[in-house]
Amino acid sequence: MALLACLSGPAALGSAPPATVHPQAPAALDIASLGGALQEAQQSAFFAPFTASTHIPLHVARWDGSLAALQDQARSGSGPAGAGLAIMDDSAALAGCAQGLLLPIDPSAIPALTTGTAPLDVDSISPCGIGAFRTALVLAWDKSRIDIVPTWSAFWDVARRPGKRGLARDPRGTLEIALLADGVAPDALYRTLGSDSGLDRAFRKLDQLKPYVVWWQTPAQAVQIIETGAVLMTSAPNGEIAVANRAGHRDFGIQWQQSLSAMLDWVLPGRPPPVNVSAGPSDREKKAYALLGFMLDPARQADFVAHYPAQSLLRQAPLPDTALPSDSAEAADHERDATRIDAAFWAAHMAAIQARFDAWIAR
Repeated sequence: MALLACLSGPAALGSAPPATVHPQAPAALDIASLGGALQEAQQSAFFAPFTASTHIPLHVARWDGSLAALQDQARSGSGPAGAGLAIMDDSAALAGCAQGLLLPIDPSAIPALTTGTAPLDVDSISPCGIGAFRTALVLAWDKSRIDIVPTWSAFWDVARRPGKRGLARDPRGTLEIALLADGVAPDALYRTLGSDSGLDRAFRKLDQLKPYVVWWQTPAQAVQIIETGAVLMTSAPNGEIAVANRAGHRDFGIQWQQSLSAMLDWVLPGRPPPVNVSAGPSDREKKAYALLGFMLDPARQADFVAHYPAQSLLRQAPLPDTALPSDSAEAADHERDATRIDAAFWAAHMAAIQARFDAWIAR
């Protein structure tokens, strides 16, 4: 793949030396990430080393990773819809793929997936997504203000522990938390949510807390509202809380019991070509595939999870158990405590539940 093109022109007449030929820098690849500690870790472990290695510049912007944002920006032709690569949760990726908002991904175009040097879990590859990592949605609290280890039930107890609570402005994860707080067993979450009565139960539980909720939309916002004291407790990705404790010298607790494990995917925003049109990958897609392959290198993955304690999706973990920090989602006991968010359930039901959730928020 030719990444550099040279500008040339006819030699000048007479004895003057030929014009100096300057290589044209390759066009930048636009990346849509989620900001916060995650984006900083990606910049350190992936983006900066990739540019240094390939000389392909990357322009990284922040977005909220939601299906609604993808739909809006696809209509307007701006933002992540024009990005070479974007990150979003796997259920939104499945739904976006079904709606024709994402390009199909060809795993054979990523050598790391075909040579066996860094194979991903089979569940990490979908028609339009390549798994980036797993994160745990945990209950985080300010230890300087709470002297107990709270549960989701205590999260709802504003009489005993007055103060605001933080929740994601997203039914995915938030409704599961409401049901866990109401006593639903983790293995019954999706049977419950899949029934009309169970969905009603989740919204009734949210009704109890709604006046006290501060909504967050990105991982960085989840940390910001607890760092500023706007909330006493919040749901949050474990990586953001862990980095705040490490780098910001904070003392926020992480409750691993009844946490929710969510997978994020790398996707290629864009409208797929008609089925009867056979076209090879564009320059943008080739660069995206090159970056995907670079990020799958075990050494790069080890660097990433050392900075941001998410769970790598490589079949062989990049760090041994003995090297894992206590705040890592990859630790065996933390994996056992987590319930995986059901991407297939949300891909099938997201539109209807999102509409109800948005209407409930607006009331």
